Amino acid sequence: MLNPDQERVVRHHGRPLLVVAGAGSGKTKTLAHKVEFILEELKIPPENILCITFTNKAAREIKERVNSVTGKELPWVGTFHSVAYRLLRSKLGLSFGVADESDTKTILSSIMRELDIPREDYEKVRRFISRVKEDLREPHSEGMRELFETYQRVLRENNLMDFSDLLYELYMRLREDDKLREALKRQFRFILVDEYQDTNTVQYEILKLISGREICVVGDPNQCIYEWRFARPDNILRFIEDFDPDIVKLQTNYRSKGYILSVANSVLKKASSRWRELIPTLRPVKDMGEKPLVRRFESEREEALWIGEEIRRLSERFSLKDIAVLVRVSYITDVIESTLFRMGIPYRVVGALRFYERPEVRNLLYLLRLLLNPSDEMAFRKVVEAFTAGIGERTLEAIREHYEGNWIEALLKASGSLPPSKARSIRELHDLLSDMRTKSYPEVLREALERTPYLDYLKRKFKKDHEERLENVRELIRVARESFKEGTDLEEFLSEAMLLSSEEEEKEAVSLMTIHSAKGLEFSVVFLPRLEEEILPHRSALEDEEELEEERRLFYVAITRAKEKLYLSYTRSKDRRPSRFLSDIPKNLLNLEHFKKRKPRVSYAVELKPNSKIRKGILVNHRVFGVGKVLKVEGERAEVDFQGKIKRIHTSFLEPLG
Repeated sequence: MLNPDQERVVRHHGRPLLVVAGAGSGKTKTLAHKVEFILEELKIPPENILCITFTNKAAREIKERVNSVTGKELPWVGTFHSVAYRLLRSKLGLSFGVADESDTKTILSSIMRELDIPREDYEKVRRFISRVKEDLREPHSEGMRELFETYQRVLRENNLMDFSDLLYELYMRLREDDKLREALKRQFRFILVDEYQDTNTVQYEILKLISGREICVVGDPNQCIYEWRFARPDNILRFIEDFDPDIVKLQTNYRSKGYILSVANSVLKKASSRWRELIPTLRPVKDMGEKPLVRRFESEREEALWIGEEIRRLSERFSLKDIAVLVRVSYITDVIESTLFRMGIPYRVVGALRFYERPEVRNLLYLLRLLLNPSDEMAFRKVVEAFTAGIGERTLEAIREHYEGNWIEALLKASGSLPPSKARSIRELHDLLSDMRTKSYPEVLREALERTPYLDYLKRKFKKDHEERLENVRELIRVARESFKEGTDLEEFLSEAMLLSSEEEEKEAVSLMTIHSAKGLEFSVVFLPRLEEEILPHRSALEDEEELEEERRLFYVAITRAKEKLYLSYTRSKDRRPSRFLSDIPKNLLNLEHFKKRKPRVSYAVELKPNSKIRKGILVNHRVFGVGKVLKVEGERAEVDFQGKIKRIHTSFLEPLG
């Protein structure tokens, strides 16, 4: 049974259509019904329908549903990349392999050496290449153009395309080949696109080149949370401008109770004015339910303990698998994991390693293991690999010859028979480990960062996300200090860590995951802990208006995962403040029973003073993005070009050069 808006979407044809599908509004069901209508009522053959989804899972769901209802197979349902791959091979007759991450790294690293580009710039260069292909940005210098063209030439010489190439190559061929464009327009009489807010620039341009009047795109700019992967929610505005579509909003929410939806609507009311006309007001079909509960805590442990106690109470009403704890950054799950473990509450970490399984954390646990048990060979090898430089397999074999039950002592014995440089390294390691055996385990962890090259090791090994890895290391040190204060000895501390990481995940378990991982999922009960400035919104977004808007959308997505109950919480101390997004929610929509005194409405937004020296055309410096050129100034914000990356930034964060 479809509601009137869904029915209108299904039966619409003859003109472009934009469907603004609010959270929980049944868009996948509507899309599947629309395909059925095109097949059964309009009598369009299956091969003339192109249906593009964001994930392979969504593609399978639509294919299976359509097949079960109509008995027909849809040959052209899939993600942008899978469709592009098939078109390049079937329509253009290209034969090629797809380069994996290892192939790409080998080729690109070789080119960087030839062009004297530092090895540590690999991720920056890799992102630049992806930006050219996915965002269709021209290289901003002759040197970068040379690098890009060399990379493309080497790929083709090896008969390879990387993942971004699948779309980029199809776009280039379509742009240059009128016959190919017209052939695809004739073939794909109906084009449907799901999760349209997550399309990037090259995907938009491909659609523009192959579509006629029968194109239907479904999306919600308020749920775009992948701009860091070049998703462009502005594509919805471009679609309106280029296609002049009819617009239908799906605003009936079948997922959440009324108060949860009222909170979600209030968060979006503060969103960018660009989307003002495209903000769906979610309407519940269920009753109002309970007001989302807000709590404030003095520490992360106090917050985690409350979450555990509340889950224990809720488990009398709800299955554990219907309860989720959603976090902005993965390290937050650590204290929640350990608390749930101690309380005997089954949980599973979705889409990520458990905290103590993460390699940056695991290496430090191996260090503690070796100090506790110097005969542990696996721990010894891990310590040598992560905490020393220049000790390879040959040196390890020389140390093994002197091993008599204690690897730390074997280091000292082996130093007399090794070349001076190697001998010095292993003596230093011996002295360090011997000294550490007299220290408490929190001190050992701190000294591992201060007295070894471990931080450099993390930067080399985890170039993409070493900052988050470092946050995990800091979290381990904090947990160790807390455990030590509580009287936990080293053996107990390690035992708990190992049990936490090796315990079998149970199906009947609470889900712990990042908000990004939760998109598309729903739970009866959702906890949103650590709603604090610099966490949500994340500190990396505080100085950029567009990134701050994405953080707001992330909060909206998190809220709308909840069906029955929603819990919002934060911790406070001298350096922590509640998230500014909490102050956007009217207090009459929230359960504030735990706040004893009624306080006046507080805004947590940061007061900024505009910099009157910032003018169009001048060069400025930003402490994160570096040097850029001011393109225009509007009120208190400037639009700045940082070597091809355009940012809208408050002028107080910019410093004029010269």
